Amino acid sequence: MEDPNELLASIVTWARTDPRVDAVVQTGSRARGTRVDEFSDLDIELIGSGWRDLVDDQRWSAEFGRELVSIDTSSAEEPDHSGPEWATRLVVYAAGRKVDYTLAGPDRLHHLSSGLDDLYQRGYLVHLDKNGIASNLPEPTGAAPVPARPSHDEFDNAIREFWFEASQVPIYLARGDLWVAKFRDNTMKEFLLEMLQWYAATEPAGAPDIWHIGHRMDQWLPAGLWRELHEVYGHFVAEDGWRALRASARVFGWVSEEVARRCGFPSPSTLAAGVTEHLERIAGHGVTN
Repeated sequence: MEDPNELLASIVTWARTDPRVDAVVQTGSRARGTRVDEFSDLDIELIGSGWRDLVDDQRWSAEFGRELVSIDTSSAEEPDHSGPEWATRLVVYAAGRKVDYTLAGPDRLHHLSSGLDDLYQRGYLVHLDKNGIASNLPEPTGAAPVPARPSHDEFDNAIREFWFEASQVPIYLARGDLWVAKFRDNTMKEFLLEMLQWYAATEPAGAPDIWHIGHRMDQWLPAGLWRELHEVYGHFVAEDGWRALRASARVFGWVSEEVARRCGFPSPSTLAAGVTEHLERIAGHGVTN
């Protein structure tokens, strides 16, 4: 992979002479200096009044090395700070190093000067500041964000969505329609992840540091629950699909019951039992279980 220090130096050197960029700020694990390994990417924010030109210009990110693949995730629309994120360009360079570029106007840092967001609070480094726009940023505390507990509506939606999909997967398994079974199982996993995050967020002894999309899950869930999760994915065969479906239903049922208890919500056990009974009824009719 590309040397991350050389790549960073190339970015900063280029930014010094490009009038579209006023500041270069680094976030992520390499800025924090924690949990860095040989695969860790670079998270770079290019701040300046010319950020829209950077969004439209497909050439500048290739100044630092040959690109393997890149994607732009946003348009050049300035966001409401309470709404969508600034534009980003995600680049994987030829030897495999990924750089996540955020392209933002000066308002990005002006807004943060009155209070850091969760990303900056974890840690940031200012590598270039041509006109002092980063000078008023508060020092990061390194603190993890406080995870939100679910509202009753959010919890109820997750319960219904999970068990709805769980009621359909056995039908496709019984038919041998494996791709659709996997497709719907993937939706189940989204709501299982959400419930696991709420389980950690409502931990009576205090919430751990919960990372997005399941990163480092083995560090923020109890060891026993983590071991249970090893059973929730199956191979692309119906027999193993049944096993994984039952495991997913078992884990979600237990975790959601505990989250409901901690939050004072009504127990979801009646719905869980009803769908589980339906699941086994379908399994009893098939020859692939």
